[in-house]
Amino acid sequence: MRLVTAASHNSQPNEAAGLAPGTLFHYYGRGEHLKAKHVGTNMVSGRRLESWALGLVPTETRATILDAGCGWGRFTWPLIEEFGVDSTGITCADSSLGMLETAAAEAKRRRHRPSFVTADIQALPFPSGRFTGAMANHVLYHLPDIPDGVRELARVVNENGWLLSTTNSDDISVPVLEFHYTALDQLGIAYETEAQSPFSMENGDKILGEGFKEVEQVYFEDEVLYTTAEDFLTSYKTIGRYRNLLARADIESEKKQQLPVLVHQQAREVILRRGELRSPVRMGAFVSRGPKR
Repeated sequence: MRLVTAASHNSQPNEAAGLAPGTLFHYYGRGEHLKAKHVGTNMVSGRRLESWALGLVPTETRATILDAGCGWGRFTWPLIEEFGVDSTGITCADSSLGMLETAAAEAKRRRHRPSFVTADIQALPFPSGRFTGAMANHVLYHLPDIPDGVRELARVVNENGWLLSTTNSDDISVPVLEFHYTALDQLGIAYETEAQSPFSMENGDKILGEGFKEVEQVYFEDEVLYTTAEDFLTSYKTIGRYRNLLARADIESEKKQQLPVLVHQQAREVILRRGELRSPVRMGAFVSRGPKR
């Protein structure tokens, strides 16, 4: 496995609504909770977002692919194991060294050999046209200047290259967030109402047009089924809003302890009444081609 190298990475993720300054970095400082969230999410259909999305882009064994904002390697591993891309042609980049350390440990466990680079998507340390394809999955909404990041991603793919970028839809309401905010209200914990995402399935095509001539939009819709409140609570404890709240110094420890109890109670009430709890999934992918020069 190649050594994790350092490059300039000045930008940081945007602050999440309702969080004290800096708390978002706690969640993304390492990849364990993010991995648990992704691994533990099972769709009713049996599909996985990663495999579905990767099936939308051309892949070949000798492809050179950048996974920008790679996290723990959520999309990198199926790219290698399911789609047959040689791991030595893949570069995993993230602004969080802790995330890269988690990804490197995962690569070692799986016996893969991608490169790892700390890098800011808005200032990628690669020559123009370096890659046959790039991925920026569930990450662009964190950038301070998303069009700038898109232009950088367009710059580093070759003239026939592509960009795969997945994100969420704003047009959906999910129980995990409803229960979370209801519990915050019950505990008297202040939070800000979240605005629409700066990069979602509803607005992403226009933004990607800043760097690419063609943008294809494809939705991914499904459900996650919970039959016990304990399973729902396990999933809840992996989300960033909960993990970051635990890192806040302005909240009493007793309220932090009560939060998952109240979320568990809400889930239990739904399951007792309906026999199950179904959480809708609405997200998707953009495939961008024709990088603008």
